[in-house]
Amino acid sequence: MNKKILLISVGVIVALGVAYWLISPLWRNVVLNEDFPGAATIPAKDNLSLPPTGETAPVPEKKTTETEKKPVEKDTVTPAKETIPNVPLKIPPIPVNQPTIVSRAVMVAGAHDVSGEALIVKSGNETFLRFENLKTINGPDLHIYLSAGLGVDDAVDLGAIRATEGSVNYLIPAGTDLSKYKNALIWCRPFRVLFSYAQL
Repeated sequence: MNKKILLISVGVIVALGVAYWLISPLWRNVVLNEDFPGAATIPAKDNLSLPPTGETAPVPEKKTTETEKKPVEKDTVTPAKETIPNVPLKIPPIPVNQPTIVSRAVMVAGAHDVSGEALIVKSGNETFLRFENLKTINGPDLHIYLSAGLGVDDAVDLGAIRATEGSVNYLIPAGTDLSKYKNALIWCRPFRVLFSYAQL
């Protein structure tokens, strides 16, 4: 009898653990807002200026001998010192990379409601799948895929979902055929359920 009670207790604990793992993502909303890929810039320089107004470099005084000294005529005019104006130079931010949007599409609901867009962005030698203004629900073991269809039998796994709300970048492996893998999926792996997708 005691053995049977012990087995039932272990079964209940395991069942509760699994239930918690399955249900808890529903209240774990993760917000993340990342910069657009390649949007980094070299900061502007605001105060690149010439020497301050009125300041001149000191001129070394020439020593003269008694024989070189001459009387100063009254009509002689002493030239004024030249000054360099203080002119601040503004240099605008310089983009490090100029990202290009290859394609974009609105997210479509699968098993769950969704809003936002999916974009394919090329920046330098890298390509990203970017979700913008995404809003969806969480779920157990959600992954992001680029797929040939609306399943994951022929797909490229971009990793676990990093946020259920906001704008997030996922690096696409080099060499991925984007003409073939043109569907961005949010996919629940344990139940093989398509949460939402975008056809790029």
